[in-house]
Amino acid sequence: MAESLLRNLPFLANGFLITLKIAGWTALFGTLLAVPVALLRHFRVPVAAQLCAAYVGLIRGTPVLVVLLLCYFALPALFGYRTSAYPACILGFSVFIAAYCAEDMRAGLAAVPPPLVEAGLALGLPRRRVLRLIVLPLAARVAIPALFGQYVRMLKYTSVASMIGVNELMASGVLVNARIFQPLPILGAVAAAYLVVCLAISLVGRSLQRWLAVPVR
Repeated sequence: MAESLLRNLPFLANGFLITLKIAGWTALFGTLLAVPVALLRHFRVPVAAQLCAAYVGLIRGTPVLVVLLLCYFALPALFGYRTSAYPACILGFSVFIAAYCAEDMRAGLAAVPPPLVEAGLALGLPRRRVLRLIVLPLAARVAIPALFGQYVRMLKYTSVASMIGVNELMASGVLVNARIFQPLPILGAVAAAYLVVCLAISLVGRSLQRWLAVPVR
């Protein structure tokens, strides 16, 4: 049993690396997309805020697999371009997780006390500097735990990427199990890999939260 697992370890490790790449790119692009969506909704920019609200509501009410299949099959057919499974996977996951991250960021922005913003403006600071120096740092302290929770969720969602042919960790485990049929060690190793990375992401989030916390004196 152990010999079979070790023999297939390089194949599983390659799938694990693909999972990490998908999760990393998705966290990056999803966060970057979530920032303007959260800001437009928080400041209630006409038309743009309504469009962002519609986007968030639509995505949050749609299963991640449906979003993934739309990005792989529907969008290329609609706009006439070709794509492979890997970039379609990152696009779909990024669009999906951005909707959730945007709501977490908006909650962080709403938690900033208005008197602090008014004080910054009263000191003569431009609105952009107030946003950059006061609003965003305070909002980040509130939003970081929820954002890292979304990153953990996104890592687990990568397991559905096999539905469009991405050979990530879960798909690699299923293929190896189909070949040697030893589900306990194979799927146990896959579950352990997910668990370790999820715990690591949570630990980074908690450390970052403590680092940004305002000390109480």
